[in-house]
Amino acid sequence: MENKPFILVCDDSRAIRESLVVILNHAGYRASGVDSALDCVSVARKEHPDMIIMDIMMPGMDGATASGLMKDAPEIAGIPVVLLSAMPEEQVKIRAEDAGVAGYMLKPYRKNVLLECVERCLSSKLVA
Repeated sequence: MENKPFILVCDDSRAIRESLVVILNHAGYRASGVDSALDCVSVARKEHPDMIIMDIMMPGMDGATASGLMKDAPEIAGIPVVLLSAMPEEQVKIRAEDAGVAGYMLKPYRKNVLLECVERCLSSKLVA
């Protein structure tokens, strides 16, 4: 079914990226992953995912900076982005607020928290 919401996962850790993709695909979404923020922005422009889950701390461009680039690009500005990080929660919260993203999750993430966050973001996108 091509009507499944498409979620793009961006994390430089292959294990985390693949784990997220597997969980999301098993939950009925269509998910794929990239390993850099630049690739994430590029794929977002080409494929217009319904949502992006992106690590904050990555080599090169970080997730918060990439989120800002996407907000400045009208064709992809409305895609909800959730930042993911192993940083202390207060730091992640501040970075997420500064980036103006839809939310954040902490590593190690829990499957139920991940899926609740995805549902919340996709539901609010439908309302907007």
